[in-house]
Amino acid sequence: MKKRFEQIVLVASLLMSLTAHSQTKGKAFVPDEVFAGRSEGKGEMQLFLGKTRPFTVESLGSTQADGRFRLEQNVQFEGEPIQSRSWMMWQTTPGHYSATLTEASGLAVGRTDGSRLTLRYPLKGWGLVMHQILDLTNDGRTVVNYGSIRFLGIPIGQLRETIQLTH
Repeated sequence: MKKRFEQIVLVASLLMSLTAHSQTKGKAFVPDEVFAGRSEGKGEMQLFLGKTRPFTVESLGSTQADGRFRLEQNVQFEGEPIQSRSWMMWQTTPGHYSATLTEASGLAVGRTDGSRLTLRYPLKGWGLVMHQILDLTNDGRTVVNYGSIRFLGIPIGQLRETIQLTH
């Protein structure tokens, strides 16, 4: 019980720090510009009371002829085979986006605010929802990705990833 309480406090403090995080006054987060070309991510995910699982992500993004943005990713959790996934994203109104993702059970929605992109989407199976906050740092070449996985509104997992834009 004590460990569960500590995890809840950890997730709550992470979310509070995200809310308090000041936006950079640099480059605006435009997904198809930020993720165009190659990028590499390294991070950790923790689900339930389990141990932290390191992962890497290699991405390649490009704008399609119809104006939608495609992001192909190879994700590998330590000790496991590579998993491929694909995003297809388009702007619905200024600063608002919709997307499909191979591991989502429905449409992803996103919005930008300065140097921040916020995404929310349902994951396949079990009624899980992913909420991600991606911050473009002042250098314009690094994105910090914070994620919270929720079940019935209760946080059950988290991730933190640093993405290096190599384009």
